[in-house]
Amino acid sequence: MEKVKVAVIGCGGISRAHFNGHLECPGSEVVYCVDVDEAKAREKAEVIGCKWHTDYLQVLDEVDAVDICTPPHLHAEMTVEAARRGKHVLTEKIMARTLNEARWMIEEVERAGVVFMVAFVLRYRPEFQTFHEACREGRIGEIRQAYIHTQMMLGRPPAAWRTDPYKFPMGAFLSHGCHYVDQLIWSVGEIVETSNVGHALTLGDVIPGGDDTNCAIFRHENGAVSCYVESWAIPYPVGSIRFEAYGTKGSLQLLYHMDGKRTVRLRDQEGDRQIFEFDPSKKDHMDAFGGAKDMQGQIAHFIECVQQGKEPITHGREGIKAMQVILAATAAEKEQRTLNVQEFVNRPENLAPWDEAAFRAWVEQEYNWPRQ
Repeated sequence: MEKVKVAVIGCGGISRAHFNGHLECPGSEVVYCVDVDEAKAREKAEVIGCKWHTDYLQVLDEVDAVDICTPPHLHAEMTVEAARRGKHVLTEKIMARTLNEARWMIEEVERAGVVFMVAFVLRYRPEFQTFHEACREGRIGEIRQAYIHTQMMLGRPPAAWRTDPYKFPMGAFLSHGCHYVDQLIWSVGEIVETSNVGHALTLGDVIPGGDDTNCAIFRHENGAVSCYVESWAIPYPVGSIRFEAYGTKGSLQLLYHMDGKRTVRLRDQEGDRQIFEFDPSKKDHMDAFGGAKDMQGQIAHFIECVQQGKEPITHGREGIKAMQVILAATAAEKEQRTLNVQEFVNRPENLAPWDEAAFRAWVEQEYNWPRQ
């Protein structure tokens, strides 16, 4: 089977993991590194051994697929332009700035008949797959409760695009939390109700688009309840990721330890035992570039879907679900109540066609932007 020719668009921080994934995938061939910053595009191209460009539109005719690693405000435009030219698309999360923009992407890729995948990378990491399989196989019985806690420090100064609410009308919850809300949906079940409390006490002066700390509560379709607690404004974190699920027959715990280890433990009537471990001190656990094998599964799945005409497990129709839940939770906080997710999704303003001018006007009003 011929290799899939790929252009990686956006050569910033997240692109390194994507490049590593492509280089490890036998079916992928990166033929272009693209960035508006010529130095970044050239630097990555020299490492990969491919061509480079500063205009993604100029390379689309030479590739089969694009891997979009740009800031969120560019995801929709690039996805639609690529799809209209028959190119398959992998785009970084969050897939769009609004539900209207996300639906536009989904409509255009389905009209074009191309593969469309949102980069919810956690679904393709072995520790999260182990956790998911244990949940779905009934190893802990019927799930009654789940909990995810993440903590980090984004740092100052943030990337310039994060300081502009037109480019980044969001904060930690939508940008960072989308991974973990997706995990709760995937492993516990669809979310039907939500409420939230949050603030931007630490980074609100430099990231005006949204929160930096949140505590959200969810009710799932199967009756389970869950909680997501996060912050990207903790200067001295004591952990990284903690994911737990409690069922009628047992409990699961996934931990990212401070020393780099990752473990999944199962506790039931047979006792407490470890069912997965990643240890960075073990060479066979690391990739060829000295990093964790975090992106390989995701890139391999995308390339397989392109080659075999399969639908990705994180197609845009799946990727939009975390957005719907998080934006409903944000609205619930403003309205000081618990909100039904589908009720929020069906509001006229969320069903309207994507309109760039209307969005810009909303940003100007919502954020008093640009500041006078």
